[in-house]
Amino acid sequence: MDTLIEEEVEAQPTMVNPVTFVLQFLATYGWFLVGAAAAALYLYRRLRPRLDEWRQAREDAEYHKDPDKALARMEAIQRAREKQQRDLLEASQRALEQQKEREERKRAEAAERLQKYGAASTASTAGQRLGDGRDYLPLSGGASTSSYRPPKRSKCGGGGCGR
Repeated sequence: MDTLIEEEVEAQPTMVNPVTFVLQFLATYGWFLVGAAAAALYLYRRLRPRLDEWRQAREDAEYHKDPDKALARMEAIQRAREKQQRDLLEASQRALEQQKEREERKRAEAAERLQKYGAASTASTAGQRLGDGRDYLPLSGGASTSSYRPPKRSKCGGGGCGR
């Protein structure tokens, strides 16, 4: 009975793990795949401008043969441009309305704050902060302190000029 099972196992094809198969394939042919990919990328970049020119020439020839097709294409382009312009105008109008609404809300909040807290809140409603002068530059050191100035450069690079 054992001999029958052994013969049956030997007769069945062995199952290969797909991960092992892929790793074995890459180990064997990996550099060929890298070289083929590099060559394909190089050829694609070299031939793409010529292919684009060929397609453009073929398309232009097709439009020269049939002026109605060229006219229809130009009209479609014009309609698309007009639609884009309308969409842009609508979007700008919406943005303008939203900006006006925000400004109105800001004004209403400022008026409410003024009524609630009085004149003490006027500085915060104007958007001013203390020490926010335009002439204030924190890294300049101020007007009263002197700043570092490098020494004057000598005409002779190594120092001294024979004196």
